[in-house]
Amino acid sequence: MLDIHLPPLVELSEEVTLKKGRRKSTIKVSLIKGPAKSNASHETKTIVVLPGLDDSVFFYERAFNLIREFNPEWDLLGIDLRGQGKTRDEEGLIPTSRITLDEQAELLEILLGKLDKEHVFIVGLSYGGGLALHYTGHYPKRVLGLGLIAPYVTNFKTYKPGLVGLYYFLASLNPLTKRLAPYSLPPYFQQARLRGRLNPKTNWTPNKMHALTKLTLGILDLDTDQALDEIPHLPLGIHLLTACQDTVVPIAAHRHFYNRIPKSMDKSFSLEDGIGHRVLSDHPKRAAKWLHRILY
Repeated sequence: MLDIHLPPLVELSEEVTLKKGRRKSTIKVSLIKGPAKSNASHETKTIVVLPGLDDSVFFYERAFNLIREFNPEWDLLGIDLRGQGKTRDEEGLIPTSRITLDEQAELLEILLGKLDKEHVFIVGLSYGGGLALHYTGHYPKRVLGLGLIAPYVTNFKTYKPGLVGLYYFLASLNPLTKRLAPYSLPPYFQQARLRGRLNPKTNWTPNKMHALTKLTLGILDLDTDQALDEIPHLPLGIHLLTACQDTVVPIAAHRHFYNRIPKSMDKSFSLEDGIGHRVLSDHPKRAAKWLHRILY
């Protein structure tokens, strides 16, 4: 049972202005915030949670309360960035060809600065894991460590077993693959929606499907091996939580990613049985306990 004295979660929004060349755009970012229950060191530390590709931090409220109960000395901040959840709903139709990770990282950096979050441990699920890596490589001064739940890994489909993996490996060698990606994504997501593979908590309107395509295009350029090379030493290291029943990113891809983390860095690989890709929304207690083991 949760502690009844735990301060309640608060929903808020912050306006962030981004510069793109000579143009400026202001985006209203939706957040969930939960203050620490206690902080004996008087040093403000914050767990920052970044959601998956078709997710929203507003689906994680149960997980957030458990995370705070297990980690009472940490503030918590969940962020729907551009193209995600309530921030996407506020923005409406997104006209750009893609939502780049550079743009998302800049948005996150400005936001953490506005909120005076100087010491953060970033938890990223799937797409959010790739973004956490990219952000840390570009803005490392705030980051204490990374907790990556089923994170995006470059060319992860090539790690699928058998002929399927071979097909995707050969396709990845074709220079036309990236050029053709924008044309293949919309039909792919439509089929995924009809088969119930997109997040069932979301009403998938055309605008939301459009944003999903923009987010996907924006992460395709990420080279996770290179991103690891760009990350400096992190005091709390890099830690993976992967599901045995993950049908999105194969375990082999995550093993490769884990083995690429420098040996000098504190790291761990947790392989959980009986859970799937949506760990934070479907298995919140597992996620909270895993995070507690890392932070304490």
